Amino acid sequence: MLQIGFVPIRKKGKLPYTTISEKYALEYGLDEIEVHIDAFGEEKGARVLIIDDLIATGGTANAAATLVNQTGAKCVECCFIIGLTFLDGIKKLEEKVAVYSIY
Repeated sequence: MLQIGFVPIRKKGKLPYTTISEKYALEYGLDEIEVHIDAFGEEKGARVLIIDDLIATGGTANAAATLVNQTGAKCVECCFIIGLTFLDGIKKLEEKVAVYSIY
């Protein structure tokens, strides 16, 4: 057993309780994601790994990493099953955090 936590980062309005949010650009407009303000506990400096299925333009992943850091935690890596390298999302995200994709 890994004995690690799971914290959801969801689209605006999907989470109960008090949240912080981050807007990001889509190809066709804006969207927004949220995380609970106390998602990583009261002690600052929790190390966080973001896991998602796909990175394309990187908007959602960048917003998620920003949100994690705003809570006082530290996003240390982002992992994806699929990375669409021709859309430069990985390159943009690598300016902020280590990135790994399986395919």
